[in-house]
Amino acid sequence: MISLSPILKPSFQYQFLIIGCGNTLLSGAAVGHQVAKEVAAWSLPSVISLAVQQLTPELAIVIAETDYVIFVDACAQSYAQAVKITPLAVCSQRPNAISNNTDGGDPLSLLKITQERYGRCPQAWSIHIPTECLHFENQLSATTHQGCDRALRTIEQFFTTYR
Repeated sequence: MISLSPILKPSFQYQFLIIGCGNTLLSGAAVGHQVAKEVAAWSLPSVISLAVQQLTPELAIVIAETDYVIFVDACAQSYAQAVKITPLAVCSQRPNAISNNTDGGDPLSLLKITQERYGRCPQAWSIHIPTECLHFENQLSATTHQGCDRALRTIEQFFTTYR
């Protein structure tokens, strides 16, 4: 488990952090995990990639140690047809516009916790990958598999653009 101690100072050892989130028991919901694992397999020295079941405050110190963070998750909403990339800008939003969630269960709340505890807020984005099935099986649907490939290409482009 990652320590939450506020006396720890981030070391800024990673330029990029990829956090793939989701339930590995459900086929489509596991796509965030799959993306994170594939990015980790690239073994890039300035990149850390984590596959997590859910976003928790313990991730704040890791987020504080990076310049850029990308959250990857499934989107099971019926209108989601393509990969959606959304910039997240906690530091520039009014306090009312930021979620009041303090358990870190969503990217904006987690970024807010990072800002409050460690005094920095890395540039951040979320990538939502469409999925049409959330069943207890090991295979991704064709739509989710295509979304996974698109998300990986997008992340690769981020690495090229922001280095």
